[in-house]
Amino acid sequence: MESELLFDDVLLQILHDQGLLRDDQIETLLAEQEESAKSARDLVVDLEFMEEDEVLEIIAGYLGTQVINLPATEIPPDILHSIPASTARMYNVIPVDMTAESITLATSDLVTQAILEELRFVLTREVGFVLAREEDVRTCVNQYYGDTSESVNDMLSSLEEDFERATAGDGADLDEEGIEEAAGSTPVIRFVNLVLYQAIQDRASDIHFEPFENEFKIRYRVDGSLYEMTPPPKRLAGPVTSRIKVMANMNIAERRLPQDGRINLTVAGRMIDLRVSTLPTQSGLESCVLRVLDRSTVQLDLENLGIPEDVYHTFSVDIEKPNGIIIVTGPTGSGKTTTLYSALMRINTVERKLLTCEEPVEYDIEGIMQVPISEATGNTFPIVLRAFLRQDPDVMMVGEIRDLETAQIAIQASLTGHLVFSTLHTNDAAGSVTRLIDMGVEPYLASSTLEAIVGQRLLRVICDRCKTGYSPDITILEQLEITADEVGDREFQYGSGCAHCSNTGYRGRRGIYEYLSVTDPIRELINDRSPTLVIREKARELGMRTLREDGVRNILDGYTTVDEVIRYT
Repeated sequence: MESELLFDDVLLQILHDQGLLRDDQIETLLAEQEESAKSARDLVVDLEFMEEDEVLEIIAGYLGTQVINLPATEIPPDILHSIPASTARMYNVIPVDMTAESITLATSDLVTQAILEELRFVLTREVGFVLAREEDVRTCVNQYYGDTSESVNDMLSSLEEDFERATAGDGADLDEEGIEEAAGSTPVIRFVNLVLYQAIQDRASDIHFEPFENEFKIRYRVDGSLYEMTPPPKRLAGPVTSRIKVMANMNIAERRLPQDGRINLTVAGRMIDLRVSTLPTQSGLESCVLRVLDRSTVQLDLENLGIPEDVYHTFSVDIEKPNGIIIVTGPTGSGKTTTLYSALMRINTVERKLLTCEEPVEYDIEGIMQVPISEATGNTFPIVLRAFLRQDPDVMMVGEIRDLETAQIAIQASLTGHLVFSTLHTNDAAGSVTRLIDMGVEPYLASSTLEAIVGQRLLRVICDRCKTGYSPDITILEQLEITADEVGDREFQYGSGCAHCSNTGYRGRRGIYEYLSVTDPIRELINDRSPTLVIREKARELGMRTLREDGVRNILDGYTTVDEVIRYT
């Protein structure tokens, strides 16, 4: 009789069924998994519940295979060349044996049925597995498929030939049936996998597939800036987009309406969540954008956001209040959602009931009821918020206050003893007050419910490996509105560009913040309908640093450049 499935992670289920982990160890592991999004295999070793070799033996026993010493295994060149470099890197596997009908791959983790089927299709033969240590597999992948591995640019030169062969040499634009057939062809699957792999390795936050009249562009957004890769043949636009829609369980026959979907993918041993959006264009093809949600690179901890110490302490106190409204403001892509999630994680305890409504839900967090907003099904912010009030919550998060109705319900929730988090799209913290009043919120309601407003931006961080110092001239200091005395003997920094940062001079991003505490003097100004400028100046008198001033602090501390601060503040 099969055991009851209690866990999504197959290895965790095996360890539970075989009694190899105690209940308290499983609870600890699940809690850590929620925080870090690591696999059970990695966490069992990290938490020192088992040695890696023990875990490998358990997986090998489950798969009916063996554990090998990969560095001591001699692999003939013809076997190494039997799989594309893109496949080896994407799935983190090494071929160790091969026959005419099958191939044996060394891996360091359990392989899901979906990945097994995909590997069978891409490699056009039966696939078997042996287990090896993770570090050994990674080292071999880098050794055998490193500098000489296919890049997207290299692959494009052979892709057209493979594509012609796979689609019976039809050189004209494909019809609907031809596009669907081509989307399932090996060269297209390999190409899409390689594009996704390279984007994730380059730390891209978004991947854009853009069909134009005469070309098909692919661009990555890294640290807030878009970078274009060598464009593939235009006739691949339909098959590539259809392949992505298949992966996202979307309707590939529907090309006249926008669609949304999600892809869960394991890339080089990391679980990646991709949010997919398609949009019909004038050309008859669809623009496709993938938002990369990599839980392993997002640290949902207030301590890791780079918030200034004084702001961090004030914010930590405010989010513990029993009621009120806390707003995070800034343009799209400024890190508002990450800040809100980090705050929710801090106060997510057994004693509190937390509810969120978002469009869409970006990260699944254990212990928080998360509701996706969908205009198509009638699940709008006001409707969901009203339902929230009947769910006995302590804390509510509203993805965005867009209209008077949503604002009024958020205020009502605050007045009836709930703490409400939300976002607004305004230029600065003080502007949020004016925006609420412009929506139609009565000033006395805004002043009595608002507790704090956080304004933020994300600036690119100078690459550590090519950081170069220089002395700023008087023109730069005037632009930043600071004096030579304030700078003292500190040098300004910039990145000269190197391989580590793809010659951009930047690697990673960091937040800058302004924190407007809604104290009694600010409440009086709100009640008097004072303009944004007056509220901002009063807040500065009371100790608020503006975004520009916090940006200057980051320049003087050597984190970012003058260009970044002037561009975003």
